[in-house]
Amino acid sequence: MKTKAFFLTTMMFVFLLICSTGIQAQTAKSSLDQVKLNKQKFGTWEATADKDTIWVREQQEYGKAYTVNVYYVVKGTKSPYYISNSSFDSKEGKFKGFTLYANGKYSTWIGLWTSEKKFSIDAVQDFKPGTVLAKVEYVYETPTSLIETRFSATGVKMLERKYIKVK
Repeated sequence: MKTKAFFLTTMMFVFLLICSTGIQAQTAKSSLDQVKLNKQKFGTWEATADKDTIWVREQQEYGKAYTVNVYYVVKGTKSPYYISNSSFDSKEGKFKGFTLYANGKYSTWIGLWTSEKKFSIDAVQDFKPGTVLAKVEYVYETPTSLIETRFSATGVKMLERKYIKVK
């Protein structure tokens, strides 16, 4: 009798272990059409930083990937800030991007559309989701109005910039 009880207990333990491992391995996928929503980013967006400085974001498709060229114009002089390349990882249901700054530094990020108007990014170290360095939200209020908000890793608001689509 003890052998039968031990066998049943062991089998239940193994069953629960297999089930819980399988559940942990699954990734939650958004019901939003991530690739379709991403199209609202395309175009040239400008934000006034101060009376002599304009931030410019040029976003476009690159085959099945995406590019963003960000620069600023000070008193008519264009200076590069960064370029970012990204693509949609259908397995994880998220976008992954690599940003190269004009000063030679780089960063990686993982993002997704959390609503039809909000694209949320975690700036991470070498695509490791557990190493969030900062967070960025892009809210597309209208087809021609965009608000970029940057947060520290702890959630402190660091910057807010309002863009208008010019092309």
